[in-house]
Amino acid sequence: MSLIASNHLEADNCLASTRQCEREKDQLLVPVVMPCLNEARTVEACIKQARAGCEVLKSAKTSKERILSQSTESVAAIPTPRQLRCGFTLVEVLVVIAIMGLLIGLVLTAVETARESARRMQCQSNLKQLGIAAMNFESAKRRFPDGGWGFQWQGFADIRSAAGQPGSWTYSLLPYLEQTSVYQLGGYHSSSSQRDLDLDRRSIAVVPVYSCPSRRSVDPKQFDPGCSGCRLPVGKTTPLTVVSRADYAVNAGDGDPNQSLLMFWPLYFEGPRDLDEANRLNRTSEWPKPPADWTGISWLRRGVHLGELTDGASHVFLFGEKHVMQAGYSTGTDWGDNEPMFSGFNNDNHRSTHPQWPLLRDMRGFMSIGSFGAAHSTGVNFVLADGSVHQLSYGIDSKTYRMLGNRRDGNVVELPE
Repeated sequence: MSLIASNHLEADNCLASTRQCEREKDQLLVPVVMPCLNEARTVEACIKQARAGCEVLKSAKTSKERILSQSTESVAAIPTPRQLRCGFTLVEVLVVIAIMGLLIGLVLTAVETARESARRMQCQSNLKQLGIAAMNFESAKRRFPDGGWGFQWQGFADIRSAAGQPGSWTYSLLPYLEQTSVYQLGGYHSSSSQRDLDLDRRSIAVVPVYSCPSRRSVDPKQFDPGCSGCRLPVGKTTPLTVVSRADYAVNAGDGDPNQSLLMFWPLYFEGPRDLDEANRLNRTSEWPKPPADWTGISWLRRGVHLGELTDGASHVFLFGEKHVMQAGYSTGTDWGDNEPMFSGFNNDNHRSTHPQWPLLRDMRGFMSIGSFGAAHSTGVNFVLADGSVHQLSYGIDSKTYRMLGNRRDGNVVELPE
């Protein structure tokens, strides 16, 4: 093949490549080669120019591919939302935890405050019901319920003696609190086995109106292991195991306690051995003589009538919350909270306003067996003899507080707001 033919063949191949480039819409080579063919130039010059165009085309394609490749890599390097992650420093985490703890604390405090408010209102409602029951009792009997015979006695519905009812006011008010079925449990004249069974059942009877929900549940409580006599009240032949207890006490007055018997206030008297002795004591007037300065509403075998409240029913306590050592809530180790709920006269169910027994908030290891007191942080709830309910601050003036326990001292006390 001649040189000219060979050159023409190479030129044709180059032109074919050029047209292929044109079909691929790449215009880099066409403007270079086509004018050369239209001009009257030598074949070698056209071939040389075509080869140069091919090299330009190749270089352009290579540059284009490199640019596209870099663009693809750049796009691939951009993180997707799924790949994005937010990080926190240790300080930020601790700040968030502290804020959350503060908010939780505020919420819990608000919730507990609301709950205590509801419990306090329930406690006041209980005292209101006790006040109404006592006034109905006074209307029917012409006196308030008395304190019974002594702490070793329980109430018995079948005892109708001139000596009165052996159980305390907690027992006598049961029919006026719609608790007649509890009142009738346990007959003194029943067989010993039946009496034991009935007294066991009555000792654990739940009477919600006698319980302050801020202090403890209504569940039966244990006895003090050191008080074996507490388990065997008169009429029982087998020891009691657990008993219900009351959180309220009646006002016995503001009298000056016997300093030699402070740990046994208000009167260390178990009561007669049996009903026959009670009747004998009544015939011979040998019952213990309560101090003349017990100036309240109820005490040993004595409940006053409305006419004896010379200071006015709205100026003297009827019932109030009693002080109980916190450690003794369920153990019976507080000496003012260690007997069954329906036992006779003792400091479990009677309290004083004498300065020896100040108004106190419950404390863990401190007993004050003659004091009114409560578990509430704001004060102690009382119902007056007119049926009105009030809460008194622990900081009440001691003279004002003492006069509210005396029904006949001539001092008409207005309750502090």
